[in-house]
Amino acid sequence: MPLPHWTSENVLPPGRHPADLSDLYERFVWDAPYRNEREILFSALSGYLGVVARLIPSGRAWVGGSITTRTEEIPNDVDVVLIPDDWGSLKRLDGPARAALYGMLTLRGVIAEQPAMYLEQVQPVGGLLDGFLCHPGDEEIWEATWSRGLSPGSVKGFAEVTW
Repeated sequence: MPLPHWTSENVLPPGRHPADLSDLYERFVWDAPYRNEREILFSALSGYLGVVARLIPSGRAWVGGSITTRTEEIPNDVDVVLIPDDWGSLKRLDGPARAALYGMLTLRGVIAEQPAMYLEQVQPVGGLLDGFLCHPGDEEIWEATWSRGLSPGSVKGFAEVTW
């Protein structure tokens, strides 16, 4: 099902809108300014979701961020919150798979060794994407966050990809 058209505020209408990658491409790349920059962000998202689907057997991804708006500003990122269908499947991941999953998530306040450094934020895909994991029961919090519009008090929609 294609994503709805942009509103007069250049966002998706309020709500969660089911989509596949071709729907995301059509609305967020083809039907928006700064196509070259959006192509790069879309490629990051596409690869990201491909890796996630190999690690998490089934689930949903809510897609937000500046790529999901049609403003005159150059989009700089894609925001994704992952909602696994079976939280237990994450607990059963082996060491390498668990490490790969952690590498797909945005980390804040990271201390690294050799060389020792403090990083405010570590993001997947070279900083083009913020990836978050929704714990069971936190869906309403994430939905409210993803629905926050461009101006105070406004509401926007977001895309939902299922695998």
